[in-house]
Amino acid sequence: MTNIKKMAVHNGVFHADEVFGVALIKGLYPDVEVIRTRDEKELAICDLVADVGEGRYDHHQMDKELREDGIPYCAFGLLWRDFGKDYVAKMCPHLKVKEQETLAKKVADEFIIQIDAGDNGIALNTFESPVTTLSQVISGFMPLAHEERTVDQAFFDAINFANYYLSRLVIRFGEYYESAYYIEEALKTQPIHETHILELTQSVKWKDLLLEQDTDEAVWFVVFQDIAGSYRVQTVPKQKDSFESRVDLPVSWGAKREDELSHLTGIEGCVFCHPNLFICGNQTREGALEMAKLAVKEAKNKGKQ
Repeated sequence: MTNIKKMAVHNGVFHADEVFGVALIKGLYPDVEVIRTRDEKELAICDLVADVGEGRYDHHQMDKELREDGIPYCAFGLLWRDFGKDYVAKMCPHLKVKEQETLAKKVADEFIIQIDAGDNGIALNTFESPVTTLSQVISGFMPLAHEERTVDQAFFDAINFANYYLSRLVIRFGEYYESAYYIEEALKTQPIHETHILELTQSVKWKDLLLEQDTDEAVWFVVFQDIAGSYRVQTVPKQKDSFESRVDLPVSWGAKREDELSHLTGIEGCVFCHPNLFICGNQTREGALEMAKLAVKEAKNKGKQ
């Protein structure tokens, strides 16, 4: 299907399923006309019909199409199956084709699965405390009793939100590859086996990537600038989602702040050290690097190799 000028979804109460499905198609075809109807004559003249009409992108038949994990597709999932790679390619044109394909699957497996399951009456997550789902957020766009706006107006408001959310989700997922290239280059060009310090000069989500790439655990501390403009020294976790570090910051630094910490370390500009010894800060890059070097020296003095 090379061009989509007119798309239909069902009228009445709307859900995350068709809202995100329309957002997906509008992301590819910004000028597409979207109508909400169940009229078969209207459906017949549309280029694409979803969540109604018992066609390729409807999921209300008894013989539902299933994902690889056995969960039935909803309309959004079916649309993503066919158009997701094109959407990723448009949002992340800098990625290689294989990376775009992997990213499209990641979106399906980590995000769309929730909508696929929820719209088919399958509860994936059970919590003792109430949790607001994305489907509930979309339902929140439905007009309140005292409002004068129509359901159709609310529907297109929800689409604007879904378009914003979906595009940012995909772009954020795509940043993984840019960050991976950056971490790989940083590990190659910095003397991490001598210093045990990795300095990051741009903002990246580094933890998981570093664990994947630094398999010999050469890096003990990572130095980077925070969003407030000061600098941080952070430990590297032993494994993903672990609170245990490869090497802790010095015990004597714990819960110390500013002048007290600067006096203890002999380094000007110290800001703080967390009592759990996984992060500390300094006002300057030079100060943060000196703190990292001192932490390495103390770890070696205690026998860390």
